Amino acid sequence: MGDHGWGATMARHRSDSRAGLSAGIGDGLADAARDRLSKAVTELRRLTEDQLFRELGRLTDADDIGSISGLNGASVPKLPDWSSEHVRTVAELEAAIRCCRLIEQELRQQRDVLLPSSHEQPGTLAEHGHRRPREKSHRMSMAGWLKVVSPRSRPAHKQSGKVTTPSPTAGKRALRASPATAPAAPSGSGADIAARTLGPLELNVAGNHVARWSSQKARRLFQYLLIYHGRPVRRDVLMGLQWPDHTPTSARNNLNVALHSLRNTLDGPWQGLQPVLYRDGCYLLNPALTWWIDREEFLYALHQAQLSRVSSHLREAIPYYENAIGLYRGPLFEDDPDGDWYLPEQRHLNDLYLEALEGLGEIYFDLGELTSAERFGQQALTSDPCCEPAHRLLMRCYALEHKQQLVSRQYRLCVDVLHDELGVAPGAETLRVFQSLTSAST
Repeated sequence: MGDHGWGATMARHRSDSRAGLSAGIGDGLADAARDRLSKAVTELRRLTEDQLFRELGRLTDADDIGSISGLNGASVPKLPDWSSEHVRTVAELEAAIRCCRLIEQELRQQRDVLLPSSHEQPGTLAEHGHRRPREKSHRMSMAGWLKVVSPRSRPAHKQSGKVTTPSPTAGKRALRASPATAPAAPSGSGADIAARTLGPLELNVAGNHVARWSSQKARRLFQYLLIYHGRPVRRDVLMGLQWPDHTPTSARNNLNVALHSLRNTLDGPWQGLQPVLYRDGCYLLNPALTWWIDREEFLYALHQAQLSRVSSHLREAIPYYENAIGLYRGPLFEDDPDGDWYLPEQRHLNDLYLEALEGLGEIYFDLGELTSAERFGQQALTSDPCCEPAHRLLMRCYALEHKQQLVSRQYRLCVDVLHDELGVAPGAETLRVFQSLTSAST
């Protein structure tokens, strides 16, 4: 996920390493490397706790899924909740993979520092010495991969202090950067293929902008593969997505034509590498290429911001929130009016964007920087005028500034917009905040 942000961070790490070497390989370099490695290992241990693997087992155990009883019309509304639970599990799994990739990169970098006889540059290792093993690792089926990482394949006793390293199938990413090194809304210019999905779809292949698509079916297949980046997608799923009313033979033929067009669109100086792979009845974006996808950058930045915030490191959370907000240009695939399969994800990402604005506004409020808090509260209301947390935030800011008239005006705006747009009254929390702020001034 998000290879440009990872690449920029690792480039800075390598630059720092060289500077330390020219000064005599100071202790600060080794301490920094150990600190990065320690954070990655700690986060990986957290992510691979038994709870994650229990959820993973539920997600992948066909026998358990097949034994579900009472699946009828009444239980159908529960399916979105189950789906959301599975999506969260997959997100945790992908985060664990990113940790493994960071550990691999840190160890490789330290090896290069300690072994001056190695003539390969860090950037060429992935291109030459590690390409063939990497390809081999991706031929492992999902079931085989799960056996590697699942506790079911481990000894019964708890392996204290050991880290299980799954196959590195996701993009490279720094687990955690300090505010000084957090990248500001990266553009993906260093990636083989960069895709902006938040807002109108924009695609760059080998640094060249793709101005138009020769096939809209190819574009929509690409959109689906982007959302499920890092995970194989079954052929019949893609056929049903685009050609639900066709015969299997007709749908398969149309899929082959669309995939041919997509591969031509994604073609670049990849030395014979196919950008879209077909394995065991599934398609996936080739992990041997470097991908930058703004949605993945967005989710990663929010995850890091939330980690910093719950740890009471408010200042550390700010650049991550700002990165996420800067990446969000608009709703997912905003320029595709005919698609509907991505609408739940579109709503989910929009909710996360609002939460980022609210969270950043709350941080600035807690830090006493009321002007910034008001700015992000207003930005949230520009996106969604019915956002009650943003109305409450602005009322609290105005109260601290002794602007009681603005407190009352903001509450009235909240009442009016909720009535006009949704036909409801403000929630109990909004009413309580307003009453507490106005009663304190009387």
